[in-house]
Amino acid sequence: MWFKIFIFLLLILPGALMLPAQEDSSFRNVVILKEVVVQQDGQLNNSREKKQGTDLQVSTDKLLERISGVSMIRRGNYAWEPTIRGLNAGQINVTISGMAIFGACTDRMDPVSSYIEPNNLKTVSVNYGVNNQSFGSTIGGGFNFKLKQPRLNNDKTFSGLAGVGFETNAYALQTLAALEYSGKRFAIRGNGIFRKAENYLAGGRSEIAFSQFSKWNGGLSAIYRLSENHTIHADYIQDEGWNIGYPALLMDVAFAKAKIASVSHRYQPHHKSLHHWETKWYFNTINHAMDDTHRPKDQIPVHMDMPGTSRTMGFYSELQWTHSGKHHVTARLNGYQNRLHAEMTMYPEGAAPMFMLTMPDAQRSVIGLDVSDKVMLSEKIELVAGLRTDFAGSSLYSEAGKQTLSGMHSGNLNRNTLLYNAYLNGKYRVNDAGLVFAGVARAMRSATLQEMYGFYLFNRTDGYDYIGNPAVKNEASWNFSAGVQFGKNIIVAEGQIFAYLFNNYIAGMSMPGYSAMTYGAKGVKQYSNISSAALYGAEATLQVKPISFLTIRSSNTYSRGSDANNNALPLIAPFKSVNKVGVQWKGFHFSTDAEYAARQEHVSTAFYGELPSRSYFIVNLAAGKSVSLKETTLDVNIMLVNIFDRYYYSHMDILKTPRQGRNLVVHLTVNF
Repeated sequence: MWFKIFIFLLLILPGALMLPAQEDSSFRNVVILKEVVVQQDGQLNNSREKKQGTDLQVSTDKLLERISGVSMIRRGNYAWEPTIRGLNAGQINVTISGMAIFGACTDRMDPVSSYIEPNNLKTVSVNYGVNNQSFGSTIGGGFNFKLKQPRLNNDKTFSGLAGVGFETNAYALQTLAALEYSGKRFAIRGNGIFRKAENYLAGGRSEIAFSQFSKWNGGLSAIYRLSENHTIHADYIQDEGWNIGYPALLMDVAFAKAKIASVSHRYQPHHKSLHHWETKWYFNTINHAMDDTHRPKDQIPVHMDMPGTSRTMGFYSELQWTHSGKHHVTARLNGYQNRLHAEMTMYPEGAAPMFMLTMPDAQRSVIGLDVSDKVMLSEKIELVAGLRTDFAGSSLYSEAGKQTLSGMHSGNLNRNTLLYNAYLNGKYRVNDAGLVFAGVARAMRSATLQEMYGFYLFNRTDGYDYIGNPAVKNEASWNFSAGVQFGKNIIVAEGQIFAYLFNNYIAGMSMPGYSAMTYGAKGVKQYSNISSAALYGAEATLQVKPISFLTIRSSNTYSRGSDANNNALPLIAPFKSVNKVGVQWKGFHFSTDAEYAARQEHVSTAFYGELPSRSYFIVNLAAGKSVSLKETTLDVNIMLVNIFDRYYYSHMDILKTPRQGRNLVVHLTVNF
């Protein structure tokens, strides 16, 4: 008992004495963490970037959860859904190297991040609002997963890696490998990973049924130099998951498959003004099938098949140049078309099967132009101004889809939308040690295809079936942020406040008199607009390096939101604190971190269906070392997660499904 109290005080007191902070921040100096490198990417503090480091076996979900301002919605042990400052789904954009891609599941069981692996990645960029890295109109920014490219004229003609990992909790196993060939004009890189896990154990060693999964992911990237200034790039990723359990939902997943392909041309002249001109064409397809055949019959009153598909093709052309030595201009023209199809077949005993379209063949075509200008007004003052306009056309592309909604909606179901996003960010350097920054933006988004055309989509959080509304208005917001950075000697600190003030906030409204389609559902809701809503919060980080081998870091976040009717906005994480102590000694690295989340009592059970969540506190340990053997390096990473085997869940975990208890993780990777 006393040992636990001592550990608690040792780990939490540094954070209590420091400024509130986030796990990772946009510090000017590069900060090396356990497995990733965090650095500012020049977007004036409204975006941050993680560069993938040595441990490529860490899952994408866990990689994202470490990023400042990011929380994950969990429905099981697979395919967590990322959110940014409480914004999710259609409020943020998720792209892969600038390519638009959309999940196929109507229950959001396959976020785009589930189809990408760290073994594919060079960086993960997170944008916290409107800027030219969002690749589309958005309220809350988004994620861009930038794929790793092979290198021309590398020091080694052949290089690669191979690794294996094991976790005692869920008996999870993974193997990965990558091989790269580098020549003067041609280079190619292939990579793959296999993951498999059984049901995991929560704290107290209670088994969480239907939490198993299996998957493999493979990628191939190539580059060919046409001439000194022209190169052709090609990328292909295939991701296949099967037998995936979702303990928080009524159904599991038989398979989730993605095929993602692109070809691009890059012109990079040796010119003082023109930096580069890149044009990319891409296509991706996702096939997803929900499955309840492995659930006990007493839990499944009616067996159902629920397959879905998503197909997207598009392009973008981006130009960057410098004007008059002070203006750094980026212009990007992009467009895509996305088609969604989802269906459900019910098999009641003693009756004929019942079929309906839940996503009735909806499509959206988008064309947009984004222009931004980064200007240095002086040595101390920097501004970034930008404007994006989008034209989006939404419709149903099949007669079956139109017939499905004909009895629900009257008139023309087609929708044309003109959107604009405008932003202005500024930075003032006070001195060599500190700077202040601020930003304002006007953001807009169109309702998603699900919000416009969905047909009885069940929401596990509030227990209602949802139907779309083709007449729902665009959601808009004014975004504000301001903060400070300071770094001198042994201390680096950053603090930031932010606010999103919404107009026409999109939410589900109860529809009395309508009968639910899903067995046990409470009723039916339709997507509609609430006049206004507000979301605000703060993030800050403090890092102290008192001696060369010791680093102490404290990180906290806080968000709060309410709509015009004083209902707490859903899926807003409570106050969270992460405090970490790291030691680098003779090639070894050791770290311990304590994670604390407060209770979340600011919820609206009646309107949004959320329940309060309790606080939790867990402690993790990690150690590692890189061993050089001639031209080969062996990386060894060992982690003990949740060392006190706490039974806990986060507020974002659907139905309060508990997370993993104590877990010993071992990763071995050979780089050659």
